[in-house]
Amino acid sequence: MESVITVKLNSLKDFREFMECATMLNGSARAIQGETNVDAKSTLGIASIMDIGSFNLKLIDCSESEVSKFKQWEV
Repeated sequence: MESVITVKLNSLKDFREFMECATMLNGSARAIQGETNVDAKSTLGIASIMDIGSFNLKLIDCSESEVSKFKQWEV
């Protein structure tokens, strides 16, 4: 299953919580912002795009319960 949601991380607390959720995923995740496409489990990758604004989070082979954890940052 593949899900795409648009998310925005507004604070360092959001960033830390997002990374905790991302590293616990059984599937894979990509963060896409314009031409930039990074591994959403990569701390540096997410840090490089979070200040620019919202980004699309593509969750691949993740359960509905895993996807729902990211809904708190959905815009």
